[in-house]
Amino acid sequence: MNLAAAPPYPYEHSGPCLVVGNAFTMAADLIAARAIFGDAPVLAVNGAAAELRADFLYTKHPGRYVEHGYDWIARQRGFHDGFTVHGSRFHADMPWVGFWWERARGRGGSAWGGRKVAALLGLKPVILVGCPLVPGEYARHKPGMLMTVPSVVEAYAREIASDTAWHEGCFSMSGRTREILGPPC
Repeated sequence: MNLAAAPPYPYEHSGPCLVVGNAFTMAADLIAARAIFGDAPVLAVNGAAAELRADFLYTKHPGRYVEHGYDWIARQRGFHDGFTVHGSRFHADMPWVGFWWERARGRGGSAWGGRKVAALLGLKPVILVGCPLVPGEYARHKPGMLMTVPSVVEAYAREIASDTAWHEGCFSMSGRTREILGPPC
């Protein structure tokens, strides 16, 4: 039982985890990561929950799990029901989030928070997939909104680079996060 979560998380995990973001590199990164790590568990961050089967869902925007236009939980249920839903800043009015991880709070964006949740779940190494932190579109050519703004993307990259306590055991498949954390092998 993991007491770092509220409520306590009832499972223990080990082995690698793919933390999958929704950037334009997602498909290519996922193919490359699967070639190395096989069928490792997936923690889907934000809109990646609508794109692939995941074991865990995480976001810093828990309202979007059920908001019209996002509906990340409903879209994940299109793949299966065997997943858990995680957040990092407790909201009493959001019962769809099963587990809250205060230690995953902080800067660096939702993918970096997902990295922290994966580690808190006991998973290691953690591989960032579809999280390049370079300006661009989301997967399937969806408009990248804030992620197309160089200053926003650079700020997240600086925040991750300075959060060195979480670097060990984390790697990235592409982009600026790969420059900061290194490749998986």
